[in-house]
Amino acid sequence: MEEQLKGEDSLFYIKYNGVWCPIACETSNSLSENVEMINTTTRDNAGWKTEIPTNQSYSISLEAVLTIDDKTANSNVLSYNKIRKMKRERTLIEWKRETFGGWYIDSGKAYIVDISDANAVGEDITFSLQLNGFGKPLESTARVSVL
Repeated sequence: MEEQLKGEDSLFYIKYNGVWCPIACETSNSLSENVEMINTTTRDNAGWKTEIPTNQSYSISLEAVLTIDDKTANSNVLSYNKIRKMKRERTLIEWKRETFGGWYIDSGKAYIVDISDANAVGEDITFSLQLNGFGKPLESTARVSVL
């Protein structure tokens, strides 16, 4: 039987002051890739639309519970305030997403294009984050050791 991975096995990190820091209290992350298509035509398409792929892109969405992140540079916690500051400063960030078992790693660079928080009475404050990729994402299927 093949080993299956669960959502909680996937951790997302942003490099902050040279250190890989996980997003505090992350509840979900997803990576979506797409490709732009350009219309083409052929002699024998018989009226059917044809297209070829051109530029590719990707985006990453995250959800997390807001925690109080220490405002000092030495803190290894990344939560809403530090991430919002990176967005406001238009910082090109380095990111990686790896499974808890260390089997799969995606990484790359991106800009934070959207960050928002939700403050429902009686519930934890949550925030969501959207990143747009900068260049090609990298992937590795070599197992790495994790702490």
